[in-house]
Amino acid sequence: MFNTVHADAKTAATAVLVLGVLPAALFGQEQECQFDPSDSASRASEAMQDLETATAADSLTAFTEAWAALEDDLDSDNPVVFLMGAQVQMGLDDFAEATGLLDRFDELAPPECMVHGENQRYNGWVRLYNRGVNAYSASDTEAAIEAFMLANELRPDMRTYNMAAGLQAQTGATDAAIETYRTALATDMAEVDAEQMRDAVRGLGDLLMAEGRGDEAADTYGAYLAENPDDVVIRIRYAGVLADQDRADEAAAIYADILGRTDLSYDQWLEVGVGVYEAQNFEAATTAFGNARQGNPYNKEAMENYVNASTQAGRPGPVIPLADTLTTWYPYDQLAFQLHATALGRADMNDQAMAVMAEGEAAALSFTFAQMAATSGGSYVVQVDFTARTASGTLQIPFEFLDANGQVAMTHTQTTDAAAGNFRFEVTSDVPLAGFRYGTIGG
Repeated sequence: MFNTVHADAKTAATAVLVLGVLPAALFGQEQECQFDPSDSASRASEAMQDLETATAADSLTAFTEAWAALEDDLDSDNPVVFLMGAQVQMGLDDFAEATGLLDRFDELAPPECMVHGENQRYNGWVRLYNRGVNAYSASDTEAAIEAFMLANELRPDMRTYNMAAGLQAQTGATDAAIETYRTALATDMAEVDAEQMRDAVRGLGDLLMAEGRGDEAADTYGAYLAENPDDVVIRIRYAGVLADQDRADEAAAIYADILGRTDLSYDQWLEVGVGVYEAQNFEAATTAFGNARQGNPYNKEAMENYVNASTQAGRPGPVIPLADTLTTWYPYDQLAFQLHATALGRADMNDQAMAVMAEGEAAALSFTFAQMAATSGGSYVVQVDFTARTASGTLQIPFEFLDANGQVAMTHTQTTDAAAGNFRFEVTSDVPLAGFRYGTIGG
């Protein structure tokens, strides 16, 4: 779900901010920032000189000594004391205290020195972000939420707000998730990624709708669209809210406008399809998912959704071959067999539907989730949740990855234990990957 991030090499989270007496020695000749000398900061710096090669125990001792050197000077107005104090407290794993020290630094430091506080905040944010990712990977959701929320206090960032809110919602803390999303959208943050902003708006709107607060969801979407009128993902969700509020004509106008467009990517068509499907407009969903498949016919989600929408729209016959492809390409997927059997049943092919269901139930494994997502730099993450039926012991599952022409671009064999319940792996490809498929155990 999440990927770790790294600080810039010049300001790595593990690097020591060595502060001496002379400004040039502090930050380099190219910086215009100048701090007044501080004996306590110098002593603290000396205590931390050998951190890069120190053991964990020695590091703790060094940070403790450094903090003792600074404590007597914390009532001063010298910003360098608070800057170094923040670094020391991060070393002692007290990010809340570090945040307060950096707040004090921001009050005292001249404008040309503010970058050093910003670097400290970013380095701490990286550490907390990665801590949250690692906690989530270890299934410690509460620790992950705590890390992401601490990261937001130290340095507000839409990524950690979205992660925290998503996990809060996942654990049933809906009110907390709504508040986290609202705080994120109300916080002034520099260089917010457009996709992250959209995710926050969508996450908040979805939660409000689920809580029966359609008016608030409409306000959330409307305010965002006033600044981003061309965002088709949010426009589709806005139309769904309007339809739910008996504003069908306005919703229909939005649907017609978007479905008539020819400039959307397959990812956007997927989002449009999901939006109109949730509004139970299955004909429109079929059109949207069909357009998504034109952009990428090998995307698993687009194939599944196209079969489902077409079947719900009363046209199962044309998608039966595609449904058969799904069960062939994904021989352990519960959803693939359900979609195939449903399409056959709706086409009055009941015997074949029963046979497909029996085939799915006889599989040695049952995949309840199997998706591939692009990350960055040509990397892709595959995540699978499964239960073992008759399979046991060590399993080897072959995967194939397809390029835009449907050719096998690379392969991977995943080894896992039948009792594991899930696995996740990452692959890197020189060519863009359009989709994946897998075979049976040992296949």
